[in-house]
Amino acid sequence: MEHDLEAQLRQRIAELEKENTYLKDSLEFVKADRKALRDELYGPVPVEDLPTEEEYTELMKDPIPAEQVFRELGIPFGKGPK
Repeated sequence: MEHDLEAQLRQRIAELEKENTYLKDSLEFVKADRKALRDELYGPVPVEDLPTEEEYTELMKDPIPAEQVFRELGIPFGKGPK
């Protein structure tokens, strides 16, 4: 019985480690993609001017609806092509 439990726990640990690796790789991809898009829009930004991961996390806690952003920029939103 104890052997089965230990085997199950080892298997679950292996699954979680695999998932953790996948999530870390995904995070690195998102960071690289975000940097590429930012550089494309604004040009390279000096490292000291970049927000930290903690600052990004804080910003993501209070999302702003896309409609509000477009409205503030004076761009029609949600109409689609005519």
